[in-house]
Amino acid sequence: SFQNKTIGGQARWVGLDNYIELLTGDQYASVFWNTVRVSLVYTVVSVAVKLLFGLLMALMMNEQFRGRMLIRALLFLPWATPTIIVALTWRWILDGSINGLINLFRVEYLGAETLIQFLADPDKALWFVILVVIWQGTPFYTMMLLAGLQAIPDDQYEAASLDGANAWRRFLDITIPGLMPAITITVLLSSIWTANSINFVYAMTRGGPSNSTMTFPMLAYEIGIAGGRQLGMAAAVSVLFFPLFIVAIYILTKRMLSTDAQN
Repeated sequence: SFQNKTIGGQARWVGLDNYIELLTGDQYASVFWNTVRVSLVYTVVSVAVKLLFGLLMALMMNEQFRGRMLIRALLFLPWATPTIIVALTWRWILDGSINGLINLFRVEYLGAETLIQFLADPDKALWFVILVVIWQGTPFYTMMLLAGLQAIPDDQYEAASLDGANAWRRFLDITIPGLMPAITITVLLSSIWTANSINFVYAMTRGGPSNSTMTFPMLAYEIGIAGGRQLGMAAAVSVLFFPLFIVAIYILTKRMLSTDAQN
């Protein structure tokens, strides 16, 4: 990251020039700061919604009902499917041409006269990529939180019921505190995986249109491999992103060690 290094070229020491160019330069600064915004929205929204849906699904799957095992298996299918297959399948579903599944259905069966540009519209593309990330990643949350729910002793709920606590109070006073270790670990792991993943963005939009889905891994790839072939600049992008992982890994490790100590 301190070198001006291109693919096949001789490396030349440039000190902090790559960082200065990324943060304030005319060529990359606007793209870099846009990438910071997109990456934060992409990660925070994806993780928050996956946590919400994962918790709701875990609560449902923790109840006794007919066909529970079958529904569990079906719910976990998106997470078990290879990521690149999920991304390519959804790219076909959301294709803005008549070949896209949704647009084909709208035109053939609903009589629509216009095509929706799901992934070609800068105002829509990021949200539909996030939608696919949520669809694929929510089962992981469900699995982790379901395991956490089943580890909470039933006698705690029985004692709370005898004390007059309603379902909402039992949820706030027993379920949420009992799930906090699982929630913390799951959210931190998912945040690292989501922020560091290039698969969905690469397969669905390549960071476009107009950099509206450009995340840190995609920017590093574009600068270092696909377009600019500036390996030093791409390394600087990754290094600037690395402190966020350090914080997340520190919190995760501390939480896991404290959990082990309690056990």
